[in-house]
Amino acid sequence: MILDNILTCSRCVYSWVPKGKKNPKYCPNCKSPYWNKPRKRINKESIQENKDLIMSTHEAIISISGGEHRVRDDAGVYFSVYNMLNYIENHFGNPISIGAYIYNEFAKKHHFNDGNKRTAHVIAKIIMLIMRCHLKIEYKDALSFIIEIAKYDSKLSLNDIRKWLNKNCVIVEREDIEKYLNKVLVELVIGERNEKQSN
Repeated sequence: MILDNILTCSRCVYSWVPKGKKNPKYCPNCKSPYWNKPRKRINKESIQENKDLIMSTHEAIISISGGEHRVRDDAGVYFSVYNMLNYIENHFGNPISIGAYIYNEFAKKHHFNDGNKRTAHVIAKIIMLIMRCHLKIEYKDALSFIIEIAKYDSKLSLNDIRKWLNKNCVIVEREDIEKYLNKVLVELVIGERNEKQSN
């Protein structure tokens, strides 16, 4: 299934696949005619809140799966969060594009001493899942592609990452989102352990 046409309401975060090619006039869930017009919420407080969430996610990843607890570029994290929030606001109805942007922004820019690729993977998976878009491929199987994204001289474009995500994502039911969210860190830990055992 092509997932690029998933629509997400910016008011109630309901996601659906439209029947026709035209954008609907209102959200089928909350009935808002402003479903594709996000409220302007990007301010210093929201940037800091999201930065804190990403920092704590990174800390949890390092604590669970190993690595060095150090930030190389704190200001860079702040700026990447600002970029991410702007991108989400402008592409709110497209979880594939948002996921591709997050991988590109956080895997390629080495803000942390360790765990940049793992953090990018977890943040992308969580945000896409909230929009009912589940990246079904496990971290250990995604790692080689994420390494290509993270390379300094990477030839991969945002469109390449979108195509990869589109091939490896499925739409999930709203009631299953929490189940998949709980598996995100568990899958990461298992993948890391298997990787270490094979080396």
